[in-house]
Amino acid sequence: MYGGGLAAVSLCAAFLPLADHLGFAGLFGAAPGIAAARAELTRPGADALRAVGRGLSAALGLLLVPVAIILLNGLRRPACEPVAGLLLYLVVALPSGILAAALGAACAFVWSRRAGFFAFAVFLVTLAVALWPVAQGPQVYAYHHLGGMFPGPIYDEVIRPTRALYLFRLATILYAGMCAGIALFAGPGRRRRLGLAVAGVCGAGAIAISTRAEALHFRASTALLDRELGGILEAGPVVLHFPREKTAAERALLARDAEVSWRAVREFAGLPVEGGKIDVFLYRSAEEKRRLIGAAETSFTKPWLRQIHTNDAPAPHPILRHELAHAAFADLSRGGFGVPGRLRGLVPDMALVEGAAVAADWPAGEFTVDDEARALRELKLLPDLRRLFRPGLFYAESGPRAYVAAGSFVRFLFRNGGAAAFRSAYAKDDAEADALADAYLGWLSSEPAPARAVALAQQRFASPAIVRRPCAHEVAELRREAAGFLAGGDPGRAATLFARCASLEPGDPALLVDLRRAQLRSGDLASARATEQQALSHPKLSQPLRAAILTESGDAAWAAADLATARERFTAALALVQPEPAERALRARLWALADPRRRSALHQLLAEADTGPQTMLALKELEEAEPLEGLPSYLLAKQLQNRGGWEASRRYLTAALSRRLPHPLFVEEALRMQGIAAWHLGDSAAGRAAFSELGKGARGGRVLEVKRWLELF
Repeated sequence: MYGGGLAAVSLCAAFLPLADHLGFAGLFGAAPGIAAARAELTRPGADALRAVGRGLSAALGLLLVPVAIILLNGLRRPACEPVAGLLLYLVVALPSGILAAALGAACAFVWSRRAGFFAFAVFLVTLAVALWPVAQGPQVYAYHHLGGMFPGPIYDEVIRPTRALYLFRLATILYAGMCAGIALFAGPGRRRRLGLAVAGVCGAGAIAISTRAEALHFRASTALLDRELGGILEAGPVVLHFPREKTAAERALLARDAEVSWRAVREFAGLPVEGGKIDVFLYRSAEEKRRLIGAAETSFTKPWLRQIHTNDAPAPHPILRHELAHAAFADLSRGGFGVPGRLRGLVPDMALVEGAAVAADWPAGEFTVDDEARALRELKLLPDLRRLFRPGLFYAESGPRAYVAAGSFVRFLFRNGGAAAFRSAYAKDDAEADALADAYLGWLSSEPAPARAVALAQQRFASPAIVRRPCAHEVAELRREAAGFLAGGDPGRAATLFARCASLEPGDPALLVDLRRAQLRSGDLASARATEQQALSHPKLSQPLRAAILTESGDAAWAAADLATARERFTAALALVQPEPAERALRARLWALADPRRRSALHQLLAEADTGPQTMLALKELEEAEPLEGLPSYLLAKQLQNRGGWEASRRYLTAALSRRLPHPLFVEEALRMQGIAAWHLGDSAAGRAAFSELGKGARGGRVLEVKRWLELF
């Protein structure tokens, strides 16, 4: 029966998203050990050691069932590498199977008639112990000796064994040895002393590891995080926990950002500003966050604990307001987890949870969230709202599309009913998607989507939902490895890995762009040209991505002194819609190609991304040689801001704005940079003046951007 159940689960996994490889074919069950012990008790000359051996052999043999089924599934779906998760399977499933079999044998010898009940009770109790830190602490991963591992949020695509997992699994094997020792001690045969010794030695080792769970990073606490991060600062109700090396100026700006953002989300919901304390933990890097609490790339909030966890970034933090909204709205929910959803939030309504945060944050940019929703509708990529707000279906959509659609819809609800309507919907777990969907879609269609927003959306929202990508985890791991090889100076190995990624997900032309870059770095020009043509002919290639390919092709021609081809590629790229920073860089390239002195000064910066001392010197010499042109001053200011040289940057920006700049995009960016520099320097008057000037004639998302910056002064 146990083998049949395991086969059935494996067959189901073969057809489920993200579960069709060996890393997710986990096993727990004491049935083989119980069966072996009971069979041994009926034999003349029964021996507990023989029973333990047979139970473990049966468990290990049955572990081959998922392997066989997933490998056979590879014939049905040959795209993914069927053994990509073999190491993870061995680390996660094998120790659990061994422990379960040993536990089953021990239970059968200690309490034969109730062995199954006893083993199941052990499983439930230990599971509760494993999940308690997730519910009441900062971590989002869970390690369970009998159940394996829960790695964390679905959006963290890279899942790989860690040192903490290996140490935890060592403890699992030691606990298995302890259970085997108990079986020898309690079972038939003359092995009581051996059993006692084995149980004592293995149990002591397992307990020694388990008592160091925090130090070994398979359990976390806020005290551990504070020891690792080192910095704490209160900003009104918000308590910031950040890397100790942050300067006093950085701390002050972060505190100001937190206070303004907290006030904004509370006012959005019509809640008093005070509220309870909110703890915000900011990690130095994604890797540090993964090591301490899991979820390397994914920021998250635990509303019931009023805890926020995100990677550090220069203030104003790009997603802090979004996460603060999650914490702020916990006051509206009646469930124990501080979120709307069924069973008092145990099954959260993620569309309402995330839509509320997007609506309250209402992020600034070139376009508003509503503009992006209109673009999605025009591209026929807007999720079905009625379906989106049903339990469990939020993650069936592409993350970026789901966030935009839910956020725009909740903002529509707020716009029509005010804060009271929003509070009522959040408290009742009823966004009225069925009732309001038609009205919302009618309103959305009342204005056309900006053509530029549609073109940019083709790239930003191109990727399907992670659950609809056949090899999401494998591709994520391969891309991570390829990036490591590129950084380590081995572009050939990187190209091989990117080629594998492109074969696994042929519908994503961005992978071809990555492959081409690696081929160029490795000197394989013929392959790079072939990949370029393949990418340019890809049916899903968006305008921004096509522009990026043409720009890089122009850079290669520039490096080869083929200026005519370079100019032709840059001009073709400029005719395509692309993000503003890319367009500015293109215009700077064309400006440089117009004059030999400019080409000499700017080639390293623009085509080679070289920002070293020689490049800075060349920019200064060009600035002196062309006193009427503002672009050299602008580029110097940009490099200085990237280095945190705010005062020097501001001087060059003043010079740039007093001279001739190639396009209004440079004027707008110079004003933005001027305002940001003033904010960092504590010059509120100059900052307000710069952003007020930027706001003249601005529309849509730019108005929001200016408004948010002015709030910070």
